[in-house]
Amino acid sequence: MGELVSFADVAHPNVSFSQTEPADRLVLALIDTPWFQRLRDISQTANTRLVYMFSEHSRFGHCVGVAYLAKLLLNALEEQYRNDSERGKEVRRFRTAIQAAALLHDIGHLAPGSHTAYKTWFPEAQDIHERLGCRILREDREISTLLASEDEALPSLVEALLQESDTVPPWTWQVLSGGGWNCDRGNWCVVDSVLAGVDYGRYNVAAILGSFHIAEDGQLALRENRLDALMHFAISRHAMYRQLYQHRTLMAADMLNGAVVQRVRDLGRAPNFADEDMQLVLAASSPLKLPLPTLFRMREPWWRYHLMRWAEDEDQIVQDLAHRLLHRSLLKTVRILSEDNREELFAEARQCVLDAGYDPKYYLHRFRLTHMHRGDSKQALMVQQDDGKLIPLSKAEPLFEQLVAETEAPHREWIALPAEAKAILGRER
Repeated sequence: MGELVSFADVAHPNVSFSQTEPADRLVLALIDTPWFQRLRDISQTANTRLVYMFSEHSRFGHCVGVAYLAKLLLNALEEQYRNDSERGKEVRRFRTAIQAAALLHDIGHLAPGSHTAYKTWFPEAQDIHERLGCRILREDREISTLLASEDEALPSLVEALLQESDTVPPWTWQVLSGGGWNCDRGNWCVVDSVLAGVDYGRYNVAAILGSFHIAEDGQLALRENRLDALMHFAISRHAMYRQLYQHRTLMAADMLNGAVVQRVRDLGRAPNFADEDMQLVLAASSPLKLPLPTLFRMREPWWRYHLMRWAEDEDQIVQDLAHRLLHRSLLKTVRILSEDNREELFAEARQCVLDAGYDPKYYLHRFRLTHMHRGDSKQALMVQQDDGKLIPLSKAEPLFEQLVAETEAPHREWIALPAEAKAILGRER
């Protein structure tokens, strides 16, 4: 038992890595690096905690769980190909890189709230946490040394997996980020559900792990007889987006994040408090322009402390927006219905915000739900039929095709505004 290092986990009885297995040993060494330990201070689900009170967990546990799922899937593939010397060698060759990439895939996330950070600091930019992660792997001496000490080619190989490069067999990165089920989605779906106190995200993990194989063209494929397990997951994931990640109260809270930062930038002066890192972040147009030490210090406590200080700022808008985030005095939402004239309703809402004494630039927002299955419509998981033929998941299972097609339906859209303005508008929904 001394050979195993185990972590208590909410998705599995325990998560264990062996100190005698090279890939596991590297995972354990990487967990102990400062950059990975930093993930304890990066929220996994951001403002979700404002609705689901126990959603206070971090990227740290998620990433450990993803590495564990990758290990279990690779174990299953190795067992499957133990009598296939070429394919078996390929699985063993990439095992260490896949497990390391699984652990480090989110190392580039920032506060506040991982994906929410981009809405906050860089609302016009794409989420590039994978690119930041690759930069960290290259520039952090401890991580790069650990990877290279295992194999001098390992740093570039891990980066290739994180970038979904065509220099590696597609199944290697599909384990981590392929369409349908992957180890990343497979972990957060369960963990985020359990820690939110709901059951939407639970699915049969063991059945999924035993259902994959590597097709002749190098794609990760699902056996047709396990479509039931995959669809169980797909529906769970769908429910998690609808009930948690795209909850309208959380979306409105995200608007406040961006609004307070926009107001601070618009003032043309430093707020009453902004440390050196905050000043650099406020002046940056992209996280790629920030020095690595600043990225390292962009953590949830750092963000919260600035909000606490900004709640005392002399500017009343900065003060009010920070106070709303700290004390959950959130904006209210109004659903834009299909029969509404969107522009007329938005103009009416704008006047109501003015009449309530607020500046619409910071207190009036419009948002719509993102396409939760957008990636799957472009990068479908392949299914191997009983006759050996490979077909996309959306063709193998009509229900999955309907889930993807739902993203083409009219968007669900809302307006977010202060409670006083909503009362003037007179819309209850």
